Amino acid sequence: MTLTSEQQLQGFVIGDRLVQPALNLISGPGGNARLEPKVMEVLVCLAEHAGDVVSRASLYEAVWGETVVTDQALTNCISELRHHLGDDRADPHYIQTVPKRGYRLVAPLRPASDAGAADPGDVRTARLSRRGVALAAAAGLAVGAVGFLLWWALAGSTRQAPATVVVLPFQSPGGEEHLDYLRLALPDEITTLLTASRDLVVRPFDHAPADSPLAVGRDRDADHIVTGHYYLEADDRLAVAIEAQEVAGERLVWRSRLTVPSNDLLTMREQVAERISRGLLPALGAAAPVFGSPPSSAEAYGLYLRSLALPRHPEPTERAIGLLRRAVEIDPDFAPAWAALGFRWYEHGSYGDGGEPALANALAAYRQALELDPEAFSAAVGVVKLRTEAGDLEQAHEQAIRLVRRFESKAESHLALAYVYKYGGMLDASQRHCETAYGRDPHNPDLRSCAYSFLYAGELDRVQEFLQADEGSYFSHWGNVLLSLRSANEAAGLIAARQVSPDGHIRRFVEACLEGRRGAELDEAAVAFVAFWSGQRDPELAYGLAPMLEYCGRRTEALAFLDSAIDKGFCAWPALDTDPIWVRLRSDPAFPRLRDEAVACHSRFREIVERTAE
Repeated sequence: MTLTSEQQLQGFVIGDRLVQPALNLISGPGGNARLEPKVMEVLVCLAEHAGDVVSRASLYEAVWGETVVTDQALTNCISELRHHLGDDRADPHYIQTVPKRGYRLVAPLRPASDAGAADPGDVRTARLSRRGVALAAAAGLAVGAVGFLLWWALAGSTRQAPATVVVLPFQSPGGEEHLDYLRLALPDEITTLLTASRDLVVRPFDHAPADSPLAVGRDRDADHIVTGHYYLEADDRLAVAIEAQEVAGERLVWRSRLTVPSNDLLTMREQVAERISRGLLPALGAAAPVFGSPPSSAEAYGLYLRSLALPRHPEPTERAIGLLRRAVEIDPDFAPAWAALGFRWYEHGSYGDGGEPALANALAAYRQALELDPEAFSAAVGVVKLRTEAGDLEQAHEQAIRLVRRFESKAESHLALAYVYKYGGMLDASQRHCETAYGRDPHNPDLRSCAYSFLYAGELDRVQEFLQADEGSYFSHWGNVLLSLRSANEAAGLIAARQVSPDGHIRRFVEACLEGRRGAELDEAAVAFVAFWSGQRDPELAYGLAPMLEYCGRRTEALAFLDSAIDKGFCAWPALDTDPIWVRLRSDPAFPRLRDEAVACHSRFREIVERTAE
């Protein structure tokens, strides 16, 4: 029989199996099995023509469209279907292979909502076991209504977790040095395009794999990996091959190849975006979003790509800013270039010598990216972070809430909201969103920020768990120093401090303190420390540095840093009561005033949160 599109959505029964395409789910005597989207599409195509032979060519056209895949892709899908259906190729009860013609669904087929079709007993048992309480109230309804309500209950309660994917650096077999920037730029561009989908969690990866690509995928708990290579063909044509593999099954799920003139980067980008939208995203089970406006200038797009390949270090960051400023001058309507410029300005202002002007430029660039493309996710995250660090918690919270509502599946959305809550002193809410972000992407290096939500709450046993997401970095080493101070473990703190590259403003002071040096040598280091860090913009940084001063006997300076942190918008309550580093400071006569100011700051923020909730 032929199924309508609505019947396909509600599900259908073949043999003793209930198939629910909307959930990519097959239920039967052995329980439930979740299928890859392409595997389910093959089954639906066979069901649409139940009893008839469907050629391999028809299946390729229906499932993969114009995407180029190997013959093995369909063979793998049929093999997986037989496995989940309990079928035997030699004695088929579900899918029959018709040599040189194709495949035929031979099992009886009926709609799940058909009141006259008896639900297979084993399937009904498996389904009731998952929703027994909810279905008990519907026990008196007709069989057809039960089937429909059952599907509805399952659809509402078993929302499929977003697929996770890692895009790895591309390879260049020909070793063309003038195209070396594409090794990182192409994966970065693909990552940006994939991030536009709300159905995916895209996990960052920015260095060459030490092991096989699949091993990298397993290490990062990814469902899929995307790899590729590029090379020059005759007539100076650039060939780009991209493929996606399922990590668990170690099988290819999608492959595409394109060729363009090597100097025609705009056509390359257009074709890459089209292949991702029509091929890669569906293969990963994700809906294809509407991408923002494409670049209009080949020169500007080339500058943008070259900036993506530059490392995140001070000198390369300044070079990237130069490339991107030129790019947006030439093509002012290309939102990704503005977002990339915002990120580089932020890095230059926060970790380089750019200071406040660079951070103001970062905010302006992010806002321009969002004006051109309201779905520019990285720019939206950047605005939240900048507004938070500027002490504008009301705007930051409002924007972070919108971000989570629009991109709930993405770890970065929850990290942005956790960041705002941490500044406002709502450490419990910050921790909840940190846990959610950890569940979405346990390898995201920005999880290091969450370590402080637990550190300030005195939950020291959870700190290391989040610092390890950025293990070995400058930030994780200093996080370990702060953890060691709160644990009174000077030896561990000294080891962590020495692992940081030489830093004339922090390391010198902390090393001298933890090595037990006192007198003029420590005084000189402390004066330099205070002079450099007193003018910093980020109020959490002032709160984070104050414990170093307090631990090393610089009480007056520690109080001044705390005062500055609270005054600039870091609501250090309840941290002042829960953070163990302040045990001795709480007896100081100046402490009650600081605590009162922190409580007031926290109360104002909580009122903002409550208004937003209304």
